[in-house]
Amino acid sequence: MSCGIWLKEIILENFMSYEYARIPLKPGLNLISGPNGAGKSSILLAISVALGQIYTERSRRLKDLIRRGEDIARITLAFDNRKIDGMRPISFSDADTFLLSRYLRRDGNYWWEADYRRVSYEEVSRLFKEFGLDPNNMLIIMHQNTMEQFCLTTPQQKLKLLEDAVGFSKYRERVIEARNRLESIISEDESITALLGKAEESLGYWKEMHDKYLLRKELTARLDWLKREAIWARILKQESVQSALEERLKLKERALDVNAEEIERTEKSIKQWRDKLDSWKTGMKEAFYELLQHEKEATSIEDLITHLQEMEALLSELGRYEEVERWRMREKEAERRLEQLREMIMRAQSDLGALERTIELNLDTYISYCVKGEVLKIKRELIESDIKEIKVELEKVSRKLRELEPLRKNAGERIETERKQSEIEHEIELIKAKIEALGDIPAETEDIYSSYGKLYEELKAKAEVVATNRREGLKELETRTKVWRDAIMELLNSVNRSFQEIMACIGATGMARLVNPDDIEDAGLELYVGFRGSPPVLFDYYTQSGGEKTASIMAFLLAIQQLIRSPFRAVDEFDIHMDPHNREEIYRKMVSLMRDAECLLITPGQLTVSDPSVHVIVVQKTRGKSEVKEVKPV
Repeated sequence: MSCGIWLKEIILENFMSYEYARIPLKPGLNLISGPNGAGKSSILLAISVALGQIYTERSRRLKDLIRRGEDIARITLAFDNRKIDGMRPISFSDADTFLLSRYLRRDGNYWWEADYRRVSYEEVSRLFKEFGLDPNNMLIIMHQNTMEQFCLTTPQQKLKLLEDAVGFSKYRERVIEARNRLESIISEDESITALLGKAEESLGYWKEMHDKYLLRKELTARLDWLKREAIWARILKQESVQSALEERLKLKERALDVNAEEIERTEKSIKQWRDKLDSWKTGMKEAFYELLQHEKEATSIEDLITHLQEMEALLSELGRYEEVERWRMREKEAERRLEQLREMIMRAQSDLGALERTIELNLDTYISYCVKGEVLKIKRELIESDIKEIKVELEKVSRKLRELEPLRKNAGERIETERKQSEIEHEIELIKAKIEALGDIPAETEDIYSSYGKLYEELKAKAEVVATNRREGLKELETRTKVWRDAIMELLNSVNRSFQEIMACIGATGMARLVNPDDIEDAGLELYVGFRGSPPVLFDYYTQSGGEKTASIMAFLLAIQQLIRSPFRAVDEFDIHMDPHNREEIYRKMVSLMRDAECLLITPGQLTVSDPSVHVIVVQKTRGKSEVKEVKPV
């Protein structure tokens, strides 16, 4: 094929009545047949959906095309992308087979993938536009019932469809471009003429305004300065307050640090003295317990000595002197121990007294440290409270400065001022009053006044240029219109030769005629057809029978086949309402004319296919599932 690209295969997954099907296509004529409702039209609909046809998407919801019971459907078009003269038709793909897939989800999410990479509708549309494959042009893809639509299209629409199909859109675009440019030049010419008139009338007005403008400029400059000064006065005031608060905050924070250090030292001293007091108290308890023990033992020994003395007296009376001596020895031992205990008691009492005096002497020091610690804590709380209040005040000032930030950005360079806000505002009001007394003065007065003479001359020169451009634009429009008209007429001459030849095969006559050729917007294409010896009459929806309309449209389509840019074209129900003779004749013409292109032809009827170049596909539906198979020509 001359364009180097053709559709090799269509793969349908969960699309309408198809569960899974691979539909191979070949260059030339691909004939799809099968009974009504088998799923033939679904194949062409799938191609259109994959190519992003707008008509198809508007006529029904895409999610309704998903096979019942499934959540996702996929249509894949496989294009031959083998190199031709060292170049691939689809240059951005390195594969010999380029795959374009369209995914449809039940939740309404749809997308394309090209060679497994996600692409947009714009990319798909731009890709196939390069090959002239426009799925929205019914002369390229004619769906079921599209023939009736073609009958109802206006002559202007028919001509536009033909231009797009054969690649003549550039001629129309150039004419429209030249016309739009001419309209722009005409509009500019009218505007310049109007401006010249106004310039002559308004020159004196701008002289009067210029003097006022200079005075206002001077006053405005002063007003701008005062407004900036007023803003900076507010900012400086807040910055001064902020600076003073920040200095206070630093002093308080330093005082807080000093307080914290002093508290730490005091707490260490308190702990040291508390440990000493606890140690002394423990010593007193030990000395006290020791004193009690010694006194208890001394009392016991005193009782023992009294008892021994009584025993000695009793034994003396009894004359048992030996025993008396033994008890006296025990008494002396007890008296020696008693003397030791009395010394120990005195030492314990002395130690206890010393500890009591030590505690009494140092308790005041401990208490003074405790009091100092509490005083420092109270002082810390006061400092923290002061810091908190200062921070609150700082936040207020910061907020005011933030509120002034938009004004600061517009206030320009910093202005150091010592004037009060009220003084500045008073002067502002005086300046405003003077400016208001001058009245309204256009901002562009100075420029207009200083350059008005030059501008007037420039306008005159420009008017001459525009007049020249207008003449050249008109000439260009006429030339491009003629080129477009000649191209269309030559096209129709070529089409008419084929159209008349094909119509003659079915015993009819036909002609395509350009109407309103002098106005590209109103220009259109009309078909005239005659059947059974009748002279040609205007082709429309109401005049011809159903078979005559179908035959006429198919003859016209066949007549333009050799001119269509698109490598692929398709017609659904090409033979609807046709009689058998016309049907066979149209079919034979399609076989002969479609050898150098790829055409998909759909019919519910039976055709005798003997030409081996025709690729036949039969569609059948079994248990709600459509299936396809290739059939060799008989």
